[in-house]
Amino acid sequence: MRQPNKIIRKTILAASVALATALGVVTAQEVPQAEPQSVMMVLDGSGSMWGQIDGVAKIEIARDVIGGLLDGWNPNLQLGVMAYGHRVKGSCDDIETLIDVGPVDRAAIMAKVNAINPKGKTPISTSVRKAAEALKYTEEKATVILVSDGLETCNADPCALASELEAAGVDFTTHVIGFDITEEEKAGLSCLAENTGGRFISAGNASELTTALVETVQIVAQAEPEPVNEGPQGVRVRAKLCETCDIVEDNMFWWVNETEQDLEGNRKEVTYSGSATEIFELPARDYQIVARYGGVAFTTTEVTVEPGKLTDIVLNLNAGHFRVNAALTVGGDILKDTMFYWVYETKTDLEGNRKEVTYSGSATEIFRLPAGDYLVRARHGNAFAEQTITVKAGELTDLTFDMNAGYLRVQTTMSSGGPALEKDMFYWILQPEVDFNGNRKEVTYSGSAKEIFRLPAGDYILRSRHGVAFKDTPVTVTPGGVTDTMVVQESGRVKLSAVQTKGGPALTSGVFWWVYQPTGDLEGTETEITYSGTAEPIIILPTGDYILAVRYGGEITRTNMSLKSGEEKKIEVVLNP
Repeated sequence: MRQPNKIIRKTILAASVALATALGVVTAQEVPQAEPQSVMMVLDGSGSMWGQIDGVAKIEIARDVIGGLLDGWNPNLQLGVMAYGHRVKGSCDDIETLIDVGPVDRAAIMAKVNAINPKGKTPISTSVRKAAEALKYTEEKATVILVSDGLETCNADPCALASELEAAGVDFTTHVIGFDITEEEKAGLSCLAENTGGRFISAGNASELTTALVETVQIVAQAEPEPVNEGPQGVRVRAKLCETCDIVEDNMFWWVNETEQDLEGNRKEVTYSGSATEIFELPARDYQIVARYGGVAFTTTEVTVEPGKLTDIVLNLNAGHFRVNAALTVGGDILKDTMFYWVYETKTDLEGNRKEVTYSGSATEIFRLPAGDYLVRARHGNAFAEQTITVKAGELTDLTFDMNAGYLRVQTTMSSGGPALEKDMFYWILQPEVDFNGNRKEVTYSGSAKEIFRLPAGDYILRSRHGVAFKDTPVTVTPGGVTDTMVVQESGRVKLSAVQTKGGPALTSGVFWWVYQPTGDLEGTETEITYSGTAEPIIILPTGDYILAVRYGGEITRTNMSLKSGEEKKIEVVLNP
């Protein structure tokens, strides 16, 4: 049998004495209650509670802490106990009311708590909903205390549930104690408390779990405070773009951090908010306040919260707005799609690179930036432009890029007047200049039969491929215009098949094909055009004459073949004529 952990026992004993002093010894007459308090404690019985802290399973720590807590329980508080994940593996319905809400019977409660055998999932949302319903939260004041060591695992949203219960309840509150959880899990659990006006406390060991439960029960049991003229204790935060600017009303995010830093220079987060104006109720001490406007404008300050006072701070963000859009040419219509913008610092590193500040894929974008100089790059398809801008605090900087670009719309037909091809096409856009090896620089490409290229104005070579039929076509893209090009590929299609004797069935395997130029080079070597290992291939070729070779077994049969522009035909080769 496991020996009791001395540190845990000592911590629980001290907490029990403190709790008895704070809650149990004081009579109902000495601590006035606005109304009777009913509490449902929801315990995590999922399989992860067998995880250990300092060699002791979390479920065992929880049992010991709850036992000590009940020793100093305030008789004015009615308590019920619910558990989840303790009976069935893999079930989201494993939720049980262990003790109905009523006067505390320590022996009965501990018998149920000690019998919890963690094994299942974590249906937090459904458990809290059932606890609220058991407390008749739509008719009476109701409080739930949730102790969990992880996030919801049953495809539900605790944050949304909290908002729903808060809206429907008479006076519904959920306090959440996160036991041995990560920062990511903290964010997922804290909203359950925050959205109902409750308290979230993170506990990493037995001592912290004891303290968290004691503080939570004290919050539930204490009388409602009398309103004071000074307002809440804490800090009210607001911001403005410049010293003489109005208060910012949107796109703000705030973090409150501890001032102490760890070895890596990081500070522990206390709380946060996405409201433009926020009042943080905080214990009296020093804090770091971090404000973010938009995506990249950050401002930091430190503040001291004094007992019983609300500190009001207004941060000067020293930031402005930059609105950007683009047109194909000067005076042209503003582009509505296919734009991308990057904002960089103007200074470069030793390799000539600039640090990226932010970016956007919207055709028209408003960036919120710290005052200063920036290099902005714009891209529309394969057309690029860049410009340096200055953002001033509290002001709007407007920029419309002249992309000096146009559109090249391309289709292909096998022969003049023939239908446009729907497949089997590939295009390359090349620079017209050639290098010393006779090659051209590739601008872009596409595998669509019908394509619209967005290109800087200028001259290009459009290289098209249909099967093994290639063609280079000079094209010119004009600023703000659309260049339509129908390429006449001068190609045809042929479907090949082989039979052993005339009138016999087509061979379905063991066949290999080659297509050669009709004449060889000076040494008599034939030039191969294409090949296929398919028994009945469809081959796309430039118009002209060819030599067709087919191998079946060890024999090769050769025949002449001719293909006209736009022609689509079948050729059957008889291997033994």
